[in-house]
Amino acid sequence: MTSDGRPGLVNDGTEPAGWLRRYAARGRELDELSTSVDVVIAARMSGFRMAVRILVKALSAHRTIRAARTRRHDLGWFPSDVVRPLLGELVAPLLYRIVIVLGIVAGLVLLLWPIDARTGLQLAILAAGLLFAGRRDRWAIVLVVVAVAGAITVGPGGWWYCLLTIPLASILFVYHALAYVMWCAWWARGPILGMVPLPIRIRLLLTGRSTRLVNAVDLASSARAGVAAPFVALCDDLPDAVQPMVEICRALIALDKGDIEDALALAARATARDRAMPDTVRGWCLGQLASLLSATGNPEAGRWRREAIELLAPRSCRRYSRKLLLTEAQQYVVTAPFEDAVGLVHHYRLLAVRRGQLDLLQITEMWLARMMIEHALLEEAAVTLEHLAGGQDGRTARYRGRDETANDLLLRASVQLDRQDRARVDPRRDVVAALAMLDADTRPLAATAGRLLLAKLDAAAGEGTAALVQAASALTAVQHGRYMLPSAAWRDSWSRTALDAHATTLALAGAGDDSALVAEIIELTRGEVLPAVTDARTLSALAALDATADDVEHVGGADSAEVAEEVAAVAALQGLSPVRQPPRVRVGSSLRLPSLDPDITEIGLDRELDAIGPRTWYWSAVTVLDDCYWAVRDPAGQWSHGRIPLSDGTPAAAAYADLLYALPFSHPNENAKQVRARVKAGALGTAGPQAEFGLLARVAAAFLPPPLADGLRRTAGDATLVVSLPTALGHLPVAGLPLGPHSDLRVVERAAVVHMPSWGVVHASRRSRPGPVRGAWPPRLAIVAPHGDDDMRVLEQPAGVSRIVRGPLTKRQCRDLLYAMNEDRSWLLTVVGHVDAVPGNAAAGGLRLSGAEPGRTDLLTMSDLVVAGTDGRAFDMPERVVLIACGSIGIGPPPSLIAGQAPASEWLGLGSAVVLAGASHVCCTLYTVYASGHLKRMTDALIAGLSSSAAPVSELRRVQLAELARWRDQQRTFPVLWLSLAYVGTGWVAP
Repeated sequence: MTSDGRPGLVNDGTEPAGWLRRYAARGRELDELSTSVDVVIAARMSGFRMAVRILVKALSAHRTIRAARTRRHDLGWFPSDVVRPLLGELVAPLLYRIVIVLGIVAGLVLLLWPIDARTGLQLAILAAGLLFAGRRDRWAIVLVVVAVAGAITVGPGGWWYCLLTIPLASILFVYHALAYVMWCAWWARGPILGMVPLPIRIRLLLTGRSTRLVNAVDLASSARAGVAAPFVALCDDLPDAVQPMVEICRALIALDKGDIEDALALAARATARDRAMPDTVRGWCLGQLASLLSATGNPEAGRWRREAIELLAPRSCRRYSRKLLLTEAQQYVVTAPFEDAVGLVHHYRLLAVRRGQLDLLQITEMWLARMMIEHALLEEAAVTLEHLAGGQDGRTARYRGRDETANDLLLRASVQLDRQDRARVDPRRDVVAALAMLDADTRPLAATAGRLLLAKLDAAAGEGTAALVQAASALTAVQHGRYMLPSAAWRDSWSRTALDAHATTLALAGAGDDSALVAEIIELTRGEVLPAVTDARTLSALAALDATADDVEHVGGADSAEVAEEVAAVAALQGLSPVRQPPRVRVGSSLRLPSLDPDITEIGLDRELDAIGPRTWYWSAVTVLDDCYWAVRDPAGQWSHGRIPLSDGTPAAAAYADLLYALPFSHPNENAKQVRARVKAGALGTAGPQAEFGLLARVAAAFLPPPLADGLRRTAGDATLVVSLPTALGHLPVAGLPLGPHSDLRVVERAAVVHMPSWGVVHASRRSRPGPVRGAWPPRLAIVAPHGDDDMRVLEQPAGVSRIVRGPLTKRQCRDLLYAMNEDRSWLLTVVGHVDAVPGNAAAGGLRLSGAEPGRTDLLTMSDLVVAGTDGRAFDMPERVVLIACGSIGIGPPPSLIAGQAPASEWLGLGSAVVLAGASHVCCTLYTVYASGHLKRMTDALIAGLSSSAAPVSELRRVQLAELARWRDQQRTFPVLWLSLAYVGTGWVAP
């Protein structure tokens, strides 16, 4: 802001939220002032006396309003900039009437010249009557009749022109009213065929074929593509120069019908580089191609749009270039640096003010409202949109099409959810009107956002059942719509709406009694990777912002494109592709939320758990926004559920922070040596049993579901606990959690703990096992320190291993080694090394290897393990693997538990990649472990156990119980080491 309170133009040091907040506050102040527009409205609606009162106020505020207008170097406020265009619209009909009457009278004067006093009086009376011609109210008709009668009485000889001027004036007035109704917006002015070269246009006009092409282009490129087919069919005989336009029209019709592949194929053929056509025709075709690509989630839409703008530079093509420029600008203002975005708004605002374009003025204010939503200023955006959005009566707003009106209504409703008590408009009416305008087939994202808004409005009104029905319907639509097109960008454009759908449905279902429904939704949510939203209150508005965008925008974060590229390498595996819907986990006999995809793979959860063993417990959870939702299944098949608040100040947040402090995760400005010293001296190091129990008891009280703790405490025999936790909770040392605040009975003393990578991974990686099962799995090979450094000397001699390979190994050498050893897969592989994680992208992390070039390192990533090399050889893993490395399960560093962190499944990490590469039983670590004699003892025990005929889960439990006993006997051990050990696999044998 400048010293006089004007917003000015921002610079690099401007804080966006503060600037927008001050802009909105000053705008509200200016909106309360009276202007000349209020005077005219008062004169029409309330009478002369009220108009005089408002005129006095308007005169006193005139200087303030005028000073707040947009100028060359200053961005003004909408209430000030809108005065002139609105006043022009209000006064223009009266001025037009006066001009028409004066023109008619002037024509009569010239016709009757010279005139005497009687004729002059007659024309004056006639002029007074003509001012009211064409109006249909009673007093206007009476005045017109009296004036005509008076004029004829004054000069009976002029009766004929007195009677003729009345219909003439009425026709002119009706024409003006019709022109007002048909008034085009600034970006829609110009000839429809302006992109066709003038000689071709003239030839089409002379041959009578111009109308056919005009109708085809106008209908196909608008919201009425469904009725354009008959007109396009009549355009086959048009010149070759415009045939690409006809094919583009057919592509738009195909898109309207949902035939996306045909639409893209037709558009690609029409815009082929080797196809001859005028540059302006090519520009128009590329502009329509950009709209097709943006609708289908192709990130190349922006590039084609910019090329189209360059080709549509001639004046006759401004109708289309302006529309493309505005589409580009709308995306730019919410993605560009704030300084550049405000500069663009100022450019178009100044253009609107200078030309008196009310339509363009409203567009620029709508951009600012979108920027407010992006910066979480919902109150400011709500007040702004109350004045801007129209169409709540079901009719399209002026200057806005059907889809644009629906967009405005959805956006306005989304920011009114938390302020319904002071909203000037009814958000439910806005949503219902928007859904009535939308075609859910062609705009599924916007229709889904509308359903979610209705669910939240129903919940606020106390109609829980209706709200859950709406939310469940939206969630089903999200799961189908997000995978409608094979495009990672398309899926990414659904991200915030998908998060909103999952969060809303979980919150509503969690408040009910149907635990099986909650469990199914949790499993559905765990199969998705959703974006982080820092403020749950803004989620509805951000989802509506995505749903009303003209182009697809990546919202999943800076790493979303990298994640998509990495995971695409394993797209053949169901559940791992960014463009294929993961398998659905079924709780009970059928899905409670049926999929819209008839070919979706279903996994029967009850059958899978029953197959593990008779005493199997299941604990699944997911973190959505500031809540953790959990579901527990007991061995009898009964489900229970609950919710854990994770916001600042809650017991769960405090316990989680204490746990992370005791685990080897680096804090700001900490080096590896300092982290190791902190962990060693912490509660899970040498602080003693009392500190260790106190920490784990707080964690158990916060996160361990009461039905699970109570059930395991009452369990007489040995059980199995299958845990399926999100990344945010993946580091919980479940095996060591106490089953009560005053009891040292641990989970591992009642059950063997199995960490579930993902039911999709389990389903994709199971292999047939011909022949009898072997009684032992010999430890044939150990790979130690394949990165080449000499930092694991204490672990370089694993006990009982037939062959140990130490030192640097490249990817190819490692693949060849496994290929040579893996003739029957019934053996045990031990790997001791380092795993490097990539924050936010578990699939990019991997086992550190030696690089192909000397002195460099490389990573054995998920795609390396799953996809065969150029020589056809894959990393075919044996059935059993011991993977001792830093966080080898592949979850990566822990995200913030609160502040809207998205649920992300750990099954994209290294542990599950080993499973996908063929291993059935994998023992890995949850976090960083330090090489020591204690870790060597545990590793040797694991090798001995997993190479025997006993169940791998039981052998891991045996090692953990032995270390727990050492800890209780005050022998030398570190809980942080044995608590890190975890089992991941697909071929369990019940203990």
